Amino acid sequence: MKVGICTVGVGPCSTGEFIRRSARAAEKAGFASFWAGDHVLLFGAYPESPYPYAGVNPAWGDPPIADPRLPLYEPVMAMAWAAAATETIEVGSSILILPQRNPVVLAKELSVLDEFSGGRVVLGAGVGWCKEEMDAIGSDWKTRGKRTDEYIDAMRTLWRDDAAQFDGPTVQFKDAYMYPRPARAGGIPIMIGGDTEIAQKRVARTGDGWLAFNLPVDVAPTRVRRLKELTREAGRDPDALRISVAVFTWTEPDELKRYRDAGITEFLLFKCNELPLDDAGLADALGEASRKYVELAAGL
Repeated sequence: MKVGICTVGVGPCSTGEFIRRSARAAEKAGFASFWAGDHVLLFGAYPESPYPYAGVNPAWGDPPIADPRLPLYEPVMAMAWAAAATETIEVGSSILILPQRNPVVLAKELSVLDEFSGGRVVLGAGVGWCKEEMDAIGSDWKTRGKRTDEYIDAMRTLWRDDAAQFDGPTVQFKDAYMYPRPARAGGIPIMIGGDTEIAQKRVARTGDGWLAFNLPVDVAPTRVRRLKELTREAGRDPDALRISVAVFTWTEPDELKRYRDAGITEFLLFKCNELPLDDAGLADALGEASRKYVELAAGL
């Protein structure tokens, strides 16, 4: 089993320098993938948007970033910066809020990055939880789920077809060519984030995998079994899915084994804002994390 890592956060852990150094250190420590989250804007208050993951990590507040003045990266640029600094590690978004993007422009950005990096890009996509952010961007809140499905179909069409044609409710093109193509013949893997039944149905219909964030080990067998049922009902092979679960500093080795037995195929370790900023401390911390997670997962 493989283990990915998210090292980047806000403030000092959001700089290009830290992204470059932590991506290199993560690759050297043996992590398989390097992930970045997404928010275009932060707000002083979120009166219309209860934070869905309050309490998952004791270090996070509600909202998770109390100071809206803290610098926060943009995920595609962070992925590109990390990919340029490394050689083998995958770079992914966990998660990119897809209905806030123009899917044609995003498809081009990711296709170029995948070609430049030798096929190392993974798109983790979700519908988002923050209505204030959607409103500021001009993205319709009520239709975000339907547009996420539409955008995934439109991007895959551009990555796959010459003289591409697409006629969706909000995206239309014909006789369109997008080059360079993604480095992999099957296109860029798209993993769907979200812990709801709706998110699982989206994975079953169209995803290459599931990015589960708030998935307690006790309920993992039931949720994975349900995902596989939905995938079979959609006429797709459930055994082809990547099924990733978020793990944290307090996740115990026995829990990793129980996740494996439940059908989880990989882990994503969140170390956001937990790592030293200096090179020596960063290398030591990621080396310790590798021994606890990467080496154990490799033997499962």
